[in-house]
Amino acid sequence: MDYMFELYEQVKDDMKFFIASDVRAKILISLISGSKNLADLRKEIHLSSSTILHGMNQLEQKNFIFRESGNYSLSQTGEVVANKLIDVMRSFYSLNLCEGLFLNHDISCIPPELFKDIGCLEKSFIVKSTSTNIMRPQEVLSEFLSKSKNFKQLTSVYNPSSIKIFLETLEKDGKVQLIMTEGIIDKLVENVGKDKLEKWVNEGKLQLMKVDEDVNISLTTGDNFIALGLFSADGAYDLNISLISHGEEAISWGNRLFDHYLQQSTPVKIGSLEMREEMLTIEK
Repeated sequence: MDYMFELYEQVKDDMKFFIASDVRAKILISLISGSKNLADLRKEIHLSSSTILHGMNQLEQKNFIFRESGNYSLSQTGEVVANKLIDVMRSFYSLNLCEGLFLNHDISCIPPELFKDIGCLEKSFIVKSTSTNIMRPQEVLSEFLSKSKNFKQLTSVYNPSSIKIFLETLEKDGKVQLIMTEGIIDKLVENVGKDKLEKWVNEGKLQLMKVDEDVNISLTTGDNFIALGLFSADGAYDLNISLISHGEEAISWGNRLFDHYLQQSTPVKIGSLEMREEMLTIEK
């Protein structure tokens, strides 16, 4: 940790150079799309020529931009800095957007490497239950589910509404990938039946995987959306809030999260399903 403080001391002035000036930051962000002249920058940034020129002179002295034939461009170093600036900006935006979901919820099931890319969730929206409609998050999810033909779900929560749509999808030759904890798989076998599950697995429509650890998360991805729900700090799944996004980067982020747990999962063998179904019958 001492090293990180030493590192901060060495770069804090460089960090302040951008944080302390909207003008310099906006110039870098503008130039990342390509070279521009002063008139282009003035039109895009909505600042006076003198203000922009002052900022560009400062950036030029730091070798972040260069001027050629009246046009300004990012240097190689400037391009790296501009991309990092945009990444930090997107991360803060996503964190502010998701504050209601992440605050007081268990986020330990999201791997650190995916939290580093939290900016991918910038085109998301939070759905909350209301005093007149406590089922609103589920209703919005069902609406998105109804528009997809293929699904992936990672969950330790049994959601009858989602399962119903998954079963309808399988009947219509769609494809479903499920990663579930053992208790949820038991519930699925009990309610759907081993024969149907076996049929869909053998036909290649259903991939049923078991994850051994408790996964305090519910992730659903469809053809053009992801939905994310979390557990409260007290260990109970929070039905009152979820995140939904149809942004391409968010969908990719969700698929990476699903694949992370897919690598830690094992296929559910149909024979073991049959044995467990018999055990469940005996227990009844």
